[in-house]
Amino acid sequence: MDFFDKLADKVSVGTKKISRKTDELIEITELKLDLKKIEDEIEEAKLYIGEVVYKYFFSNNSNMPVGQIKGKCREIQRMEAQKNRIQTRLYRIKGLTYCRFCGEAIVYEENYCPKCGRKIVR
Repeated sequence: MDFFDKLADKVSVGTKKISRKTDELIEITELKLDLKKIEDEIEEAKLYIGEVVYKYFFSNNSNMPVGQIKGKCREIQRMEAQKNRIQTRLYRIKGLTYCRFCGEAIVYEENYCPKCGRKIVR
Protein backbone atom coordinates (compact mmCIF):
# COMPACT_ATOMS: atom_id res chain seq x y z
CA MET A 1 0.00 0.00 0.00
CA ASP A 2 1.36 3.36 -0.85
CA PHE A 3 1.02 6.56 1.12
CA PHE A 4 -2.15 7.78 -0.61
CA ASP A 5 -3.97 4.49 -0.11
CA LYS A 6 -3.18 4.56 3.62
CA LEU A 7 -4.25 8.20 3.79
CA ALA A 8 -7.53 7.43 2.01
CA ASP A 9 -8.21 4.54 4.42
CA LYS A 10 -7.57 6.73 7.47
CA VAL A 11 -9.76 9.52 6.10
CA SER A 12 -12.51 6.99 5.40
CA VAL A 13 -12.34 5.55 8.92
CA GLY A 14 -12.29 9.05 10.43
CA THR A 15 -15.27 10.13 8.36
CA LYS A 16 -17.26 7.09 9.49
CA LYS A 17 -16.46 7.85 13.14
CA ILE A 18 -17.51 11.47 12.75
CA SER A 19 -20.73 10.40 11.03
CA ARG A 20 -21.53 7.92 13.80
CA LYS A 21 -20.83 10.50 16.53
CA THR A 22 -22.96 13.09 14.72
CA ASP A 23 -25.84 10.61 14.52
CA GLU A 24 -25.45 9.92 18.26
CA LEU A 25 -25.49 13.65 19.07
CA ILE A 26 -28.62 14.16 16.99
CA GLU A 27 -30.34 11.23 18.72
CA ILE A 28 -29.27 12.50 22.16
CA THR A 29 -30.66 15.95 21.37
CA GLU A 30 -33.96 14.51 20.14
CA LEU A 31 -34.26 12.30 23.22
CA LYS A 32 -33.53 15.24 25.53
CA LEU A 33 -36.24 17.27 23.82
CA ASP A 34 -38.69 14.36 24.22
CA LEU A 35 -37.68 14.03 27.86
CA LYS A 36 -38.26 17.74 28.52
CA LYS A 37 -41.67 17.57 26.83
CA ILE A 38 -42.73 14.60 28.99
CA GLU A 39 -41.44 16.27 32.16
CA ASP A 40 -43.48 19.37 31.30
CA GLU A 41 -46.58 17.23 30.69
CA ILE A 42 -46.06 15.48 34.05
CA GLU A 43 -45.79 18.84 35.77
CA GLU A 44 -48.99 20.03 34.08
CA ALA A 45 -50.84 16.90 35.21
CA LYS A 46 -49.66 17.41 38.79
CA LEU A 47 -50.76 21.03 38.72
CA TYR A 48 -54.15 19.92 37.42
CA ILE A 49 -54.52 17.52 40.36
CA GLY A 50 -53.57 20.32 42.74
CA GLU A 51 -56.15 22.66 41.21
CA VAL A 52 -58.88 20.02 41.45
CA VAL A 53 -58.10 19.40 45.12
CA TYR A 54 -57.88 23.13 45.84
CA LYS A 55 -61.25 23.82 44.18
CA TYR A 56 -62.79 20.91 46.10
CA PHE A 57 -61.45 22.31 49.37
CA PHE A 58 -63.25 25.61 48.84
CA SER A 59 -66.44 24.23 47.31
CA ASN A 60 -69.59 23.24 49.13
CA ASN A 61 -69.50 19.89 47.36
CA SER A 62 -68.93 16.97 49.73
CA ASN A 63 -67.82 14.57 46.97
CA MET A 64 -64.17 14.80 46.12
CA PRO A 65 -63.62 14.12 42.37
CA VAL A 66 -61.60 10.97 43.00
CA GLY A 67 -62.20 9.66 39.47
CA GLN A 68 -60.55 12.72 37.92
CA ILE A 69 -57.60 12.48 40.28
CA LYS A 70 -57.11 8.75 39.70
CA GLY A 71 -57.27 9.27 35.93
CA LYS A 72 -54.55 11.93 36.08
CA CYS A 73 -52.44 9.74 38.37
CA ARG A 74 -52.63 6.87 35.86
CA GLU A 75 -51.67 9.31 33.13
CA ILE A 76 -48.67 10.43 35.20
CA GLN A 77 -47.63 6.79 35.74
CA ARG A 78 -47.75 6.18 31.99
CA MET A 79 -45.66 9.30 31.32
CA GLU A 80 -43.16 8.33 34.04
CA ALA A 81 -42.69 4.91 32.39
CA GLN A 82 -42.13 6.63 29.03
CA LYS A 83 -39.67 9.03 30.68
CA ASN A 84 -37.74 6.09 32.16
CA ARG A 85 -37.51 4.39 28.74
CA ILE A 86 -36.12 7.56 27.19
CA GLN A 87 -33.67 8.05 30.07
CA THR A 88 -32.47 4.45 29.74
CA ARG A 89 -31.90 4.97 26.01
CA LEU A 90 -29.92 8.14 26.73
CA TYR A 91 -27.79 6.30 29.28
CA ARG A 92 -27.01 3.53 26.79
CA ILE A 93 -25.98 5.98 24.08
CA LYS A 94 -23.70 7.79 26.53
CA GLY A 95 -22.23 4.52 27.80
CA LEU A 96 -23.88 4.89 31.20
CA THR A 97 -26.16 2.75 33.28
CA TYR A 98 -28.32 3.78 36.22
CA CYS A 99 -28.86 2.77 39.81
CA ARG A 100 -32.12 0.85 40.15
CA PHE A 101 -32.52 2.13 43.70
CA CYS A 102 -32.00 5.90 43.37
CA GLY A 103 -31.87 6.47 39.58
CA GLU A 104 -28.39 8.02 39.55
CA ALA A 105 -26.45 7.82 36.25
CA ILE A 106 -23.41 5.59 36.64
CA VAL A 107 -20.43 4.83 34.44
CA TYR A 108 -20.91 1.25 33.28
CA GLU A 109 -17.70 -0.01 34.94
CA GLU A 110 -18.83 1.10 38.43
CA ASN A 111 -19.84 -1.64 40.86
CA TYR A 112 -21.45 0.63 43.47
CA CYS A 113 -23.65 3.69 43.16
CA PRO A 114 -21.75 6.87 44.07
CA LYS A 115 -24.97 8.45 45.38
CA CYS A 116 -26.63 5.77 47.53
CA GLY A 117 -23.75 3.26 47.84
CA ARG A 118 -25.75 0.21 46.81
CA LYS A 119 -24.26 -2.56 44.68
CA ILE A 120 -25.14 -2.20 41.00
CA VAL A 121 -27.26 -5.12 39.74
CA ARG A 122 -26.75 -5.90 36.05
